Amino acid sequence: MKNPEKNKTFFFIRGFTQSAFLTVISRISGFIRDIFIAGFLGAGIFSDIFLISFKLPNLFRRITAEGALTSALLPIYSKLKIQNGEVFAFIYFKKVLYRVLICLFILMLIFQITMPFVIHFLAPGFMDNDNVIKQITTLSRITIIFMPLISIVAVLGVATNVSGKFWILAFTPTILNLSIIFGCFFVDDYWSIKSLPLAIAVVFGGLIQIIFILIMIKKFKIFDFKNLKKNSSIRKFNDQIQFQLSQTWKKFLPAAFGGGILQINLLVDTILASLLGFGSVSYLYFADRIAQLPLGIIGIALGTTLLTSLSKSNATKDANQFSKELFISLKIGLFFSIPAALVFINFSDLIIKVLFERGEFSFEETIQTSHALLAYAFGVPAFIMLKSCQPAFLAEGNTKTPMYIGFVLLILNIILSFGLMIYLRHAGIALATSIVAWIGTIIYITLLIKKGKITKPKFSFKEEDSNLFIVIFYGLKITLISFLMILSMKLTEHILEINNLNETFVLIILCILGFFMYILTNKIFKHIPQELYHFISLKFKKAK
Repeated sequence: MKNPEKNKTFFFIRGFTQSAFLTVISRISGFIRDIFIAGFLGAGIFSDIFLISFKLPNLFRRITAEGALTSALLPIYSKLKIQNGEVFAFIYFKKVLYRVLICLFILMLIFQITMPFVIHFLAPGFMDNDNVIKQITTLSRITIIFMPLISIVAVLGVATNVSGKFWILAFTPTILNLSIIFGCFFVDDYWSIKSLPLAIAVVFGGLIQIIFILIMIKKFKIFDFKNLKKNSSIRKFNDQIQFQLSQTWKKFLPAAFGGGILQINLLVDTILASLLGFGSVSYLYFADRIAQLPLGIIGIALGTTLLTSLSKSNATKDANQFSKELFISLKIGLFFSIPAALVFINFSDLIIKVLFERGEFSFEETIQTSHALLAYAFGVPAFIMLKSCQPAFLAEGNTKTPMYIGFVLLILNIILSFGLMIYLRHAGIALATSIVAWIGTIIYITLLIKKGKITKPKFSFKEEDSNLFIVIFYGLKITLISFLMILSMKLTEHILEINNLNETFVLIILCILGFFMYILTNKIFKHIPQELYHFISLKFKKAK
């Protein structure tokens, strides 16, 4: 890397590290948020009511901010900006934003009217309890206001990502988390619905997110408004703009289904969990929050940055760079996800107990939640690899293939969930989601091999070949090193338990030990992804 500042790979790695770092902040605040929710509401009927009411707007948050809108809009916007210039791209962007606003406000009104019917669908297991259904419906009518707000943030975030300011959009979830934490202090039995302040806090958080991203757009001059205002009325663009808009809407629905399949499957998990009685929805939610930590930090950061980077490579028809970035993302995903999965599997009880067991959250709820975490942990590497594979299709404007795959995975998830929940209850639902994620990963990689984006497995150790064998072999090496890390953590845990140390202190010590053990071992054996290592080394040199 003679001049990394000018290297295309440098742009990708910089974007990934920006997104990952801010997502770490977001996830930490998210954990603090969930600790407060668990402490004030427990993992029973009260938490179920709020979590179900938040499920629908949160699904839209994940699909828009992390999926459909960015998947459909970003490749076209990036291509137009490169090939047609900033003015043309801005006119297109503005028209998309206006149309999204109109559609989502209409959709929000429809949800307001039909919410009782929607809740019966989201929580079929609670239909016999009229009071619970009424409370969920009331809260859902409040939280659904968040849906158009976060969608606006997602659209504006496309512009900030294309400009290279990945951290702006990555920081916005932290604002929502802080708002909900603030709302927890107002939770009390004197409200007609105990969790009403949390629903109001969700809407308030959405408004603050819009204000924040608008301020950042103005501060960093994402749009040159003076120049754009002079030229935005050029009528010669109209026909071309209308064509691009039609292409965006054609791709939106397939992208919504394909890109958001993981989140749709998690919604299915919630619906099925409601059939198991009070508490199961909360067990899955809190377990999913832990399992989503590496997905949120690494998977989302990879997916967001990769979609931007691959879209630019596709626009410039740089096929080699396209394959290289895809290959790098798979390695980075395995590097972080495999040790995380093994930590969750081996220390699920301790993690749940330290994070949530206080206030209304009991020991029995800790056990039940840890069972769900164990099942979700199995799928963590697959969840992250899915986030790396999907952008390879979306960057080329191919939203139909992810949609077809998503449909197959949805059907499989429903079938497996029904089968496994009979024997494993809520843990069976979580395990089905993990199995389906692995099936989806295999399907995507097979298709990428057929497209020539990844070469077929062969005994070659030339990383520049983007050879699947190298990815598999790399995964095996990382797994071995991760087992050594787990062994050292288990031995340390045994020593610390003998001395009857505080469990929170034990978990902190184990995490620090595991982290340094893992990084040191990988550095010795030179298994840290080279591009990531070079970037971090460069940043440290600059800091000095």
